Amino acid sequence: MPGSGRHHGAPLALAALMVLSGCGQSSRRDNSSRATPFVFQALNLRQQDSAGRPQWQVISPEARYDLARRLAQARDLRGEISQQGRPVYRLAASHGTVLNDGEVIQLEGLVTIQRLGPEPFTVTATRMRWYPRQQRLELDRHPEAFDTRLRLRASKATLWVDRDLLELRGRPSVASNGNSQDGLNQLRLTAPQLDWSPGSGALVAPGPVVATSGRSKTVGQRLQATGLRGNTLTKRLELLAPVHVVSPAQRAWLNTATTTIDLNTNVLASEAPFTGAYGALQIDGKGLSLALNATEASIAQDCRLRQPEGHLRADHCTWNWTTNAVLATGHVVLKRRANRQTTRAGQLSGRLGPEGLFEFTAPGSRVRSTLVLPQPNPGRPSRAEAKHL
Repeated sequence: MPGSGRHHGAPLALAALMVLSGCGQSSRRDNSSRATPFVFQALNLRQQDSAGRPQWQVISPEARYDLARRLAQARDLRGEISQQGRPVYRLAASHGTVLNDGEVIQLEGLVTIQRLGPEPFTVTATRMRWYPRQQRLELDRHPEAFDTRLRLRASKATLWVDRDLLELRGRPSVASNGNSQDGLNQLRLTAPQLDWSPGSGALVAPGPVVATSGRSKTVGQRLQATGLRGNTLTKRLELLAPVHVVSPAQRAWLNTATTTIDLNTNVLASEAPFTGAYGALQIDGKGLSLALNATEASIAQDCRLRQPEGHLRADHCTWNWTTNAVLATGHVVLKRRANRQTTRAGQLSGRLGPEGLFEFTAPGSRVRSTLVLPQPNPGRPSRAEAKHL
């Protein structure tokens, strides 16, 4: 932290001398009269804050130090960053360069940053620049951040230790870090930028936010929202309204409001009214829920399904998109154009065909049907009514 911390002990060269168990220096000089760098068997560079508490530390089993350039090159680096004397991050890299006695530390190769504590996560990259005094770490080669549930990727990432903030820039993405059976594992969200506070779990991304599916059967499927917010501790994300989904292969689309992604249960849900289509089928209702593990969609209230042959209305509907089984429950009314037939029941079950057309039956339930039969000559149509038990 500028102005608040100070180096205790000698600069890098002297600090290394204090911990070396043997070193060598050649007396030869090249054509430019430059001295060969010192080679130390160990490097231990550390800094404390104004209260004398550990602030950061870097160690290496071997380092080459150039006195003229105030530059040290080391291998197998390990580091630690502390706040108020307590370690919060642990760092590792296959090799690195320390500039100006620790003013800038560049780590390369396999770079790993691990956050310690009850909610750990890991950041990886192939290059990182660490500015200890500014408490800033910049990762600009393939940065990724992940915990047990989420994986974040971007072209560039900046970790501000004192602000508890990870900034992801360059089309960052959010995806599930679950196993291959995880329904959300196929969902990838991208945004122009993303900010994440690991300590509080707060995650915010301005729009447009675009979600794509990695499943081969849903190529071209696309979801778009005006923004993304959520919390990685509660494992809930919100796609901000309006939310629009389109799937050209299924001739399907959906418009709804703010939609919640529950990473604990793998459920996407919106409590708002929505409208959509699936082939020839028009769908309306309120309260849409997609249970990805069960491959089931449900409409909580005012379910309305319309197709050319007729339409259905019920309190509640469910559809399993694996089996195409459809179930309508609660004050079900099915109206068919043929013979102007109306069927009423407490429950109807059926299947959804490939063109989005449904067929319903009511086995074992009480059904009341009304038919209007055509007459051979003009006049008032007769009405036939039947009850089925």
